[in-house]
Amino acid sequence: LGPSFETPCTACTTQSHEVSIMPLAEEESNSEGEQQQQQQRKAEVIPDSVDHFLGSLLEAIKSRNIQEINKLYETDFNKLTSMYYEKKKWPSAHAVGDALGNNEELFLILYKELYYRHMFARLTSMVTFQDRVESWKNYMQLLDLMILQLSEGEDLCIALPVQWLWDILDEFIYHYQTYSTYCHKAAKLQKEKEIKELKETPNVFDTTKVLMYLHQLVRYSLIEEWLKNPNETGRGGAFTDESTRLIGYFALVQLLRVHSLLGDYRLAMETIEHMDFHSEVPLFYRTPACHVTVYYYMGFAYMMQRRYVDASRTFQDILAFLSKMSAVNKLSYQFDTMLKKEDQMYVLLLMCNTLCPQQLDESLEKPIREKHADKQVRLQDSVQAFEDLFSYACPKFVAASAPDYENLENFSPNEAHTRQLNLFMSEVKQQQALPTIGSYMKLYTSLQTSKLAQLCETDEEQLRDQLMCVTHKTRQLVHQKEGKPLDGVKQPCSEVEFYLDGDMVHINAQKPHRPHGDVFLEHILKFQDILKRMDKLEK
Repeated sequence: LGPSFETPCTACTTQSHEVSIMPLAEEESNSEGEQQQQQQRKAEVIPDSVDHFLGSLLEAIKSRNIQEINKLYETDFNKLTSMYYEKKKWPSAHAVGDALGNNEELFLILYKELYYRHMFARLTSMVTFQDRVESWKNYMQLLDLMILQLSEGEDLCIALPVQWLWDILDEFIYHYQTYSTYCHKAAKLQKEKEIKELKETPNVFDTTKVLMYLHQLVRYSLIEEWLKNPNETGRGGAFTDESTRLIGYFALVQLLRVHSLLGDYRLAMETIEHMDFHSEVPLFYRTPACHVTVYYYMGFAYMMQRRYVDASRTFQDILAFLSKMSAVNKLSYQFDTMLKKEDQMYVLLLMCNTLCPQQLDESLEKPIREKHADKQVRLQDSVQAFEDLFSYACPKFVAASAPDYENLENFSPNEAHTRQLNLFMSEVKQQQALPTIGSYMKLYTSLQTSKLAQLCETDEEQLRDQLMCVTHKTRQLVHQKEGKPLDGVKQPCSEVEFYLDGDMVHINAQKPHRPHGDVFLEHILKFQDILKRMDKLEK
């Protein structure tokens, strides 16, 4: 991958030529398979509007015109997909190279990233094993190029819009997820052909290699150093180049995601300990998909660490933000993903609020009442509802290693998911009696343990055990708005506080009241927003 990436090239031509386009490809052979491939390439017809789009994209990438690339990527690509490729693949990279008559490696790598992303998002039934392997090879080339330049202290040769930079790493981890699912499904069905192919390619989307790429992007971009002290001078990387800063930042977010998928929630939170949550405008505001990803996985990690107050606050923050947001590209493949993530976060919020009741944001009460009232009732009445809703709202967990293809007798393809589900459900079952005890305690300021045991239909000894369980389960680490995400102070988080004095239970009901100042400030801001909109309409 040579210096041709660093120097803008002359304008592309859209005429058709018989040119070998990719040094990435293997050397030409006269085999029958190669001849068939060439015939398929000749048979591919590229519509004029698509040909014009590809030529314009090549020219914009070569001239580093980010504004034009963004228009082509966000608008034109999605429109052309709807017109011509709703149910079929985009032209192959070979056909595109032949049509453009150029030997542009970087452009073809980026085009293949679009090609495979469209296939994995819209045409899942057409994805073959070879497509998965080729997608991995293409990501290796792209990320190796980035890491090579960053490690040598250079700025990225790739000038792309923020959304595309995010989508590259986001899709990279999605392909890793789907490959893991494919491996475990093949092992479950014990199909000899698929298992043989998987054995021959052990390094494809290997967990260690995926993590290595993300860590190298973080290290060489100097993003953590920039987040610690953005005003430091005399350093390159994230301090001087915005693309480098963004790619390093997005790699941090994907590390949060991967560690969550692997079930290591503490390590997941440690990866974002330097993230700019307290900045006036954090970098994750640059693209809504990044913002949603950060808060979804952070909230889920809090929940799995039994920090329900922090999880509830995290989900409420992002859901309130999404309820006010309108600037989303509805043509983008990310739009449907974001809608599903929003629905999943509502479910997770309801689960956290059932396990540890908290006052919810007023702006969320209406959507919860209209869309999720049935789930709220189910969570109050049934432990099975927790299991069903967890399976719906949790990430698609992955196993850190490939299956043992030599020993598949007792193989469980859903082991990663089952392990996390059992962990969560054991916590739910331990807290089954807590709502009942709390509901009776709210009716009294003090009562004898014998009477409370009678109300709860248990004996005094078991009641004392349950009261100790209540004391333990309702004390949580709570983040104090400052410091790292894992920092916190132990606090009682129950609606009622109590203590035992011999055979008496003394209760202090805690009814949370929202400060009056917060209510007035919220309404002032709402009216200011309305006035600004009215001024715009008048103009």
